[in-house]
Amino acid sequence: MKTDIIKNYLNKILTFYLPNKAGYWNTITPCNVSSKPKELSRYYLDFSSKVNYPGKFSDNGIPLFFYAGKADIQHPTVIAQYAFGLFEKLFISKFSNKELKNKFLIQAEWFYKNQVDVKGGKGWYISIDYHFEYRLTNPWISAMAQGEAISVLTRAFLLTKDERYEKLAIDAIGPFEYEVQEGGLVNYFKSIPVYEECPTPHKPMAVLNGLFFSLFGLYDLFMLNKNSRAEILFNNGVKSLIKLLPYFDIKHWTNYYLFDYPKNYYSSYTYHILVTEQLKAIYFITGENTFLEYSERWENYSKNYLNKTRALFAKLIHSNKFSI
Repeated sequence: MKTDIIKNYLNKILTFYLPNKAGYWNTITPCNVSSKPKELSRYYLDFSSKVNYPGKFSDNGIPLFFYAGKADIQHPTVIAQYAFGLFEKLFISKFSNKELKNKFLIQAEWFYKNQVDVKGGKGWYISIDYHFEYRLTNPWISAMAQGEAISVLTRAFLLTKDERYEKLAIDAIGPFEYEVQEGGLVNYFKSIPVYEECPTPHKPMAVLNGLFFSLFGLYDLFMLNKNSRAEILFNNGVKSLIKLLPYFDIKHWTNYYLFDYPKNYYSSYTYHILVTEQLKAIYFITGENTFLEYSERWENYSKNYLNKTRALFAKLIHSNKFSI
């Protein structure tokens, strides 16, 4: 497994210059929409590359994750993104492929069977230990995992009309209504509320891509049934995102998170492109020109060889606490 970690680390470096050589964990997931969605449909990013999962599966078809020497982890975001890939392939087949449908619903059923009581509703635990500096108590919940789970569950409801999935998706928005100190998912960066991918208790981490994934999930629930709580949470999150974006812009690259602010913590190439593509999607959803402007600016950053090289060296030297 250590060999796999080293290979992934080297691939992350290689991807700065040769994105087409990206391995599974570093693949590019481009924006999947080109206009404002009128109804719940395919996911906002193309995760079809995630169908070819390189790791082990459980006996019933759940992808198993390896992290920091711990194997066979059932990680909600790994499962959700595998499900997004399956749904994209199913969408392309015009929902005619029964095998893909069954595999997708197996992932959705995992979320139903593995729900736990959390502050304000239901959620899914992440059972891994990150860098000690973050002070996350294992297990912990994540706005990214909640958002992605909601996106899987709402699409499972579309396919089956099974009300269990819709109800669970509604229950999953509860933690977004409470602060981290209360057991929820809201921290504050310079008084700006942020939905936390990693709910660090002593100061905000503010991981940008996780905020996007949480917004996508909230919007999916609103698209499904016009849920007023999801609409309010989504709109509040969008307002926060607009205020936060300048702090992520290093003028030649992006910060991965704001935990070390005012010091920079550089994004890898994969994450830089990810948030650029997420910006495109949120622009089409909201029509907010700020998101279009930042997506174009950040895309231009990534096309400049000197910017990429500067970011790579900064990443290797200063921004590699847990290889992201």
